[in-house]
Amino acid sequence: MEFEALDDLSWRMGLIAIVVLLVIYLLVVFLRFNRLKRQRIAANLPNAVALNSAIAAYSAIQENEPSVAAVPVEPRVSVEVAAPPQAVDFPWNEPPPSPVGQKQLDSLEREVNQLRREVGGLRAEVLILREEKRKEQQKPPVTQGVSPLYSDAMQMAIQGQDAASISHYCGISRAEAELVVALVRNRDTNS
Repeated sequence: MEFEALDDLSWRMGLIAIVVLLVIYLLVVFLRFNRLKRQRIAANLPNAVALNSAIAAYSAIQENEPSVAAVPVEPRVSVEVAAPPQAVDFPWNEPPPSPVGQKQLDSLEREVNQLRREVGGLRAEVLILREEKRKEQQKPPVTQGVSPLYSDAMQMAIQGQDAASISHYCGISRAEAELVVALVRNRDTNS
C-alpha cells in the first residue's frame, strides 16, 4: 500500500517539491543577509551620548580660540546639551599609539643601515684590490734569480760601457764583464 502512494508521485511532483525547497532556502538566506545589513548599519551609527559630548567639546574649543573673522557660525546639528564637560579627553585629541614593535623596528633599521655602510666599504676595498691586481698583471715580469750585480752590469753594458769599467764598478771579474757585454751586443744584433 505504501508503495502505491509513492507510485502516484510523479517526477513532476518531485521537481515541484525541490523548487519549493529552494525558494524557502533562498527566502531564509535573504532574511539573514537583511538582518546582518541592519546590524552593520546600527553598529556604524555613533552613540547619541558620544555625539553630544563631542559636539559640546568642539564648540567649547571653538569658543576659547580667537576667531579670524567675526562672522557667526550657525551649528548644522541642533543638539541640546545640559552642561559642557570640563575636561574631556577624546581619542582624536591624543597622539596615535605607537605600533607594538616600533623600538625593535627602529633598531633593525639602524642595523640594516650599518650593514649597508659596511658592505659599501667592503666593495670599495675589493675594487681597490682588483685595480692593484690589474696593475700588477700589466707590469712586465721581473726576471727572477738575477743577481743585482749582473743586472747593474747589464744596464752598464746597454749604456755602452766597456768591460773594464763594468768589472771595476760591479766587483765582478773581467771575464764575466766581457761575457755581459757580448750578450748585450748579441741581443742588439738579433733584434
